[in-house]
Amino acid sequence: MDEADEQFSITQVSARIGLAPDTLRYFERQGIVPSPRRDNSGRRLYTTADVELIRMLVHLRETGMPLADIAQFTGANDKATDPDGFRLELLTAHRRRVEGRREELDRALEVISRKIADYSDRIMSAPSFLDRPDCSIAFNVQGEGPLLFLVGAPVGRAGFAALALELAGRFRVVTHDPRGIGASRAVPGMSAPTPEVLAEDLAALVDRFTGGPAQFVGTSGGAVTLLELTRRHPQLVDRAVLHEPPLVSLLDDADLTDRAAAAFAVAEADPQRAAQEFFDLSGAGHHTGPDQAPPTHMALPELPAPELDKNRYFLGRMAGPTVFYMPDIEATCRASLALCAGALSHHQMARRSTEALAGQLGLPLIDMPGNHMGASTEPAEFARAVSALLEG
Repeated sequence: MDEADEQFSITQVSARIGLAPDTLRYFERQGIVPSPRRDNSGRRLYTTADVELIRMLVHLRETGMPLADIAQFTGANDKATDPDGFRLELLTAHRRRVEGRREELDRALEVISRKIADYSDRIMSAPSFLDRPDCSIAFNVQGEGPLLFLVGAPVGRAGFAALALELAGRFRVVTHDPRGIGASRAVPGMSAPTPEVLAEDLAALVDRFTGGPAQFVGTSGGAVTLLELTRRHPQLVDRAVLHEPPLVSLLDDADLTDRAAAAFAVAEADPQRAAQEFFDLSGAGHHTGPDQAPPTHMALPELPAPELDKNRYFLGRMAGPTVFYMPDIEATCRASLALCAGALSHHQMARRSTEALAGQLGLPLIDMPGNHMGASTEPAEFARAVSALLEG
């Protein structure tokens, strides 16, 4: 029998779709799913086309389409002069609703991820400290295997907690809080957290463990730190995975440059405004595929006092030297690097700059799970992808 001619009982459809038979009967009475033909004994007989239509209607229901709209979609042939056009309108309107909900869920996920990082920081084993001339760097070590440093800026130990746990089965993972972040201790007159200074901090941390080369994964500003480490201390870098270094300096975009500079300029006096402006210009809080652009504006909630203080430091002192950093292309070409960007970061500032860097270095751009924050929001998938790049 051809698959298109195959017939199913209501019990079989229930098992395939995951809806109870009583639910199917209820949806049928409400006109939400079409009534199937029946055999001589009055039992329902569903075709393959019926099953696929019901499966799609279930997806519509699960994504929040009102039951009345689903019923209209089902009965369009009877009620619309142009049923295909009518269904297209219904689906287009529903897609807009789903995309709006997805943006809300993305923001909620970001907040949840930050809270996970906060609680991870509280329960994390007490850090060790590396003394520097003008600060002490807090760091943690876990796992066994080749030495692997996870590098962020401003992300520190807490932000990498989930990823480090995923990688600890394959590597001896070192995470640290950059100067001025987390548990790292500043002293009066501490040098600004430029890529040059952060690279020297990282080099000292590497020397704390080994005098030879190690492996690295750097995300966002941490990837910029690794670019400078590669220039200053190439002997320390065996292999480095760079995920979305946000180098505005590589983009021929005067408007973006001006907007970034303006955001950093107000960070000390108005960190809420600075965070909003940087969020909008970076697009990094969104999930965007190849045919999608991040929204030009999405209002952030009022940040609590601790978050405002973090943004005073990050946006006021760290972000400017990071995004305006100009990499040494000749030195970088000599290093063993993998350049990566989020598969859901298209048309965002950091992915665009990583594409530009890949073009200058003649390297492929490798898609990674998630968006700019994939290392923290999708740690298991990110760890698998990173491990393949480091071990391959």
